[in-house]
Amino acid sequence: MQSELKWLLLVVLTALSLKVAAGWLTDRRALAQNTKKEVVAPEPKSIYLGLREQALNLKREKIGLPTPAKPTQPWAALMDWGLERGTATVVAISDGTASVYLSSGGGSIGGGQSHESIRKSAQKMVSVAAEFQPQMRATNSYPLPEKGQVIFYVLTDAGVFTASASQEQLSSHHHPLSMLGDAAQEIVTQYRLIQQSK
Repeated sequence: MQSELKWLLLVVLTALSLKVAAGWLTDRRALAQNTKKEVVAPEPKSIYLGLREQALNLKREKIGLPTPAKPTQPWAALMDWGLERGTATVVAISDGTASVYLSSGGGSIGGGQSHESIRKSAQKMVSVAAEFQPQMRATNSYPLPEKGQVIFYVLTDAGVFTASASQEQLSSHHHPLSMLGDAAQEIVTQYRLIQQSK
């Protein structure tokens, strides 16, 4: 329950950021084309799905990450969380990049480049994911979670691996994946603290 409140606070604090960005990009395109055609900004959910798909299909070589010690060692981890209205996705990459995407619109991107606390949280999530990777199963499909469900994905050179649990199981800390859920929540917390300090 407390973690759901954190997410709701994050939604309130950042819900407009991606909507504003999408609107700004749309306005810039229209001006650049010098056209009077009505331009429709993409829906928040389509922006979210695009960002999520891009994260799930990352290629380590293309983003300049070093070769891991073994093919199944994660270099990125994602958590999809089925909320009351939509989905939230937390993305962590081993170089410290961290993002939070919300299907309702908004989120936070790029904090790891300028905030040490977010960079460390992202690296910790990937490190914790490495502990759980052997218990995960390989996958090439990425369904969105149902309400109250949490799905984890880890990206490795050997492919993508997944595991899931309910939010209730993770919150009670009686499930092995609770540590990975906590690591993802720490990224959300660090973004929230940065938003509050502005």
